Amino acid sequence: MTADFDLERITELQEVMGADARTILVSMLASMTNAVDEVEAGLAAGDLDRVTQAAHRCRNDALMLGARQLQEALTAIEAAARDHDGSRAREATSRLRAVWPATREQLAEASRRQ
Repeated sequence: MTADFDLERITELQEVMGADARTILVSMLASMTNAVDEVEAGLAAGDLDRVTQAAHRCRNDALMLGARQLQEALTAIEAAARDHDGSRAREATSRLRAVWPATREQLAEASRRQ
């Protein structure tokens, strides 16, 4: 299975942040999981400002990890929510739901191997 993120980016982050790979992965996994949950909760509540903020936070993490597919899904959600287009945001979330589980599992697995 191909990784949905770039492990070399973790090495770069270690150098910049001065933290070990496992710590970075665990922290980012928790942050991203929280943000994805916030996207879902915000959509359910009709709070598109909340969706925008959560998608933006998670998109930044995905960018740092080189998780391109996840980043693209979150960019679409953020843009739709920022435009206050709930229908488009919900539609874009289907792509997030398609790519996030595999990315999440791969991040968890990578953190266990560190």
